[in-house]
Amino acid sequence: MMTVAKADKNRLTIRGLIDGDRYVVREQPGGWFVFPEKKHRIKKSGMSAEQFKQLHQSRAPLGEASAEIAGNLAATRKASV
Repeated sequence: MMTVAKADKNRLTIRGLIDGDRYVVREQPGGWFVFPEKKHRIKKSGMSAEQFKQLHQSRAPLGEASAEIAGNLAATRKASV
């Protein structure tokens, strides 16, 4: 929780803020809203279509477990209807 108090020279003191951090102040009906400035995320490049294709083709087959998994999925769908 932040405490707001009027200081001299028509300034506001907001307790609970961290020195050096930047905050955005927005006027709202009946008051003000103070929140931390959003940090900019670094965009990371994703996997290319060719890399995904190679990864998909190199996966191990499920074998005998696939029939059991398919049966469990069908039973779950039937029970949820």
